Amino acid sequence: MVGPTAESNREGIEAIINEALNWERRSGATFEAEKTAIIHFTHIHIAHKHSSEPFTIKEQIIEPKSHVKILGIIMDTKLRYKEHIVKTATKGLKAALKLKRLKGLFPSASRQLFTSTVAPTVDYASNIWMYVIKFRLVGSINKV
Repeated sequence: MVGPTAESNREGIEAIINEALNWERRSGATFEAEKTAIIHFTHIHIAHKHSSEPFTIKEQIIEPKSHVKILGIIMDTKLRYKEHIVKTATKGLKAALKLKRLKGLFPSASRQLFTSTVAPTVDYASNIWMYVIKFRLVGSINKV
């Protein structure tokens, strides 16, 4: 849903939820309430544009979150991916430090290990988050 505020989108979101639940009943699929998340994406952080009013899905209360993990990418309300980038850099640095323990490898073998283990960790979904990365966060990625 797209609208000026989270509250204005509420009716549309509830319609989508009802449609998904109807599809669940028809298809025999099941949705797990624990894995259900609602997040309002905004470009501008203004208090009245956000809503913390919960949704009720299958008699469970689902609170809108400030960030969610979708297919391994941590998304925040402003789509800045700060938390994702920090966690990715940390994982990549840990993997690189583990490689550093391997002594006596030829440079070509070290490069191949880096390319096959560390690089994919850092590069995962970069085509999504690389456009919003700030110079401050680039340092943590380059450090890897």
